[in-house]
This record gives sequence, C-alpha cells and structure tokens, in this order.
Amino acid sequence: MYKLCILFFGFSAILQAQETITPTFETITTVEEAQLYLDSNPSKSNNFIIFNEENHKTELARNLFSSGQATVNGNMEKTRYKVVDRFTTTHYRASYILIDGNKIGNEAAITLINSITEKYKNGVPFSKLAQEYSMDRNANTNGDTGWFAKGKMLPELEKVIINVPRSERDLFSFEVTDRSWYYLVLNSYQPREIKEIKVLKIVQKN
Repeated sequence: MYKLCILFFGFSAILQAQETITPTFETITTVEEAQLYLDSNPSKSNNFIIFNEENHKTELARNLFSSGQATVNGNMEKTRYKVVDRFTTTHYRASYILIDGNKIGNEAAITLINSITEKYKNGVPFSKLAQEYSMDRNANTNGDTGWFAKGKMLPELEKVIINVPRSERDLFSFEVTDRSWYYLVLNSYQPREIKEIKVLKIVQKN
C-alpha cells in the first residue's frame, strides 16, 4: 500500500510538471499557452495585439489573417507574430463634430451647433463640416470614427452611437454637461460583425 501511494503521488507530480511546461513559440496554439510563454519571457516588447480586418490593412495584418504567423527581420532583432485566437466582434461606426464650450463659451457653442445643423440640412456634406468645425482630432478624418467595438469610445458618445433609434439616426445632437462638450452625431452606418485575431508578438535578438 505504501509503495502504491508513492507511485501515485509520483505520477501526479509528473503530470503536474508536464502541464506547467512552458511551450515554445513554435508549439503555441492557444491563448493559454501564449500567456504561459509571456509569463516565462517577460518583456515590454512581448505582448498580445488585436488585429481588425476592417481597420488594419497592412501587409503584416493580411499575412496574419491568411497564414496565421509572420516574422519581421530587423538589423539587431526580429519580431515574430502568431495568431492564437480568431473571433468576430460587433463594431459600430459614425461621424461626429465636437464643439468645446470651454474654448468658446456654452452659448456660442450652442449657437454654432445650430448653425452647423442648418448648413447640413441645406446640403453641405457632413465630412466638410467636421473638417472645418470639429474641435476634436477626428476633424482630420472628416469626423469619421472608423469601426470600433464597445468600450473603445467616450462612454457618452458611444452610448448615443449604439443606442439612438434608427428614426433619429440622420443627425443627433447632445451635450456632455459636466464637460461643456457639444456633439453633432451622424449615425449613418449599420453595426457590423468584423473578424478579429488575437496575436502573440515577441521580439528576439538576431
């Protein structure tokens, strides 16, 4: 009986040791294995990256979506990428103009919002108005948010983009009162399921 107990515990210890063996980069196939690898190879350069089929159009992203892995060689080091998970996520997209009442005063901001609304209704493209008036960096993209998932946008703005009824989606204005921010939102896109990949990125010296 004593010998059987020793054999049992010995066998259990071997199994536990096998379960916690750190996988090599080549053998990684799951997120859990990738996390074990990261835990055993701590570095600011080693991490997970999410690639989005709509927002990431680089050659690297295309290679990862198609083949599942890629290597980028540099002079001193090489960066290796490996897909460890594939999934789809609901994304949203809209255009908006931000008028900052802290910069021009609340009354002036409201007046400007009303003026921009009239110009849009009179046929001026929203993209042109956003480029001219928006006090956010999205002016550089003609007001376009690009495709985004929940949790990636200012909560007040995200709530409007996601929840405004279709009957009101042509143009919608609202205020973030505690910040004196005034928004015009053009909610012209339907939600879309977009393919994404979770990628393990590691950097190795050559």
